[in-house]
Amino acid sequence: MEQSISPSLLLQESSAEIGVPLNTEQVHQFMVYLEQLQLWNQSFNLTRITLNDEIIIKHFVDSLAALQADDVKVGARFLDVGTGAGFPGIPLKLARLDINMTLVEPVVKKVSFLRFIIGLLRLENIDIFDGTLEKFMNERMPDGSFDYLATRALKHGLILKDGQKLLRQGGKAILFSSQPIPLSDFSSNWSLLREHTFQLQNGYGQRVISIVMPSV
Repeated sequence: MEQSISPSLLLQESSAEIGVPLNTEQVHQFMVYLEQLQLWNQSFNLTRITLNDEIIIKHFVDSLAALQADDVKVGARFLDVGTGAGFPGIPLKLARLDINMTLVEPVVKKVSFLRFIIGLLRLENIDIFDGTLEKFMNERMPDGSFDYLATRALKHGLILKDGQKLLRQGGKAILFSSQPIPLSDFSSNWSLLREHTFQLQNGYGQRVISIVMPSV
C-alpha cells in the first residue's frame, strides 16, 4: 500500500483489509478525529505518534482489530482503561455506535481532549472517568458491569490483578501487545481464550490481541 494515498483512503482500505469495513460517514468522523488529534498534539503532546499514516495504522486500525478478535455482541459494555487520546475506545465506538463505552484516563490534558472530541463527534453512550483504574473501582465499584475490559497502554498485570471484579458473567479482557503474552503471566484467575495475530499495514509490525476471561 503506497503511503502517498490520502488519509481517508488509507483508513478505508486498511480497515477493510483487517475485516472491519467503514462507511463514508464513519471515515469522515475518523478524519475529524485525526485532524483534532493533530491540532491538540501540537500543544499537549497527546501521542508520540505524529504522522498521519502512523496514527491511522498504529492507533485507528490497531484499535479496530479488536472487533475481529472477538464477536462483540450488540450493545456490549466496554471499559477502556488508560485510554490516553481515546484508544481503543473511540475508534471502536465510531465503528460500532451500539457499543456502550466508558473511558478511564488520569491525565487531565487527555481528559480535556476526550471531552472535546466526544462532543465534536456527537457520540452518545460514552462516558469518561478522570482518574486511575484503582480510583474508578474505589469510587464507582461497578461490580459485574462490563462485557469487556480493554487496554492498549497499561501493563497487563494491572488489569488482570482485579479486573475480573468489573466483568459480567462471561465477560472478557482484551489485551493488546506486540508479542504473545506468556502463559506464565496469567494467574489462576484467568484463562486465555484465543490470540488474534496480524500484521499492521505499511510494515509497522506484528500485533497480538489476547482475549482472556476469568476462570470459573
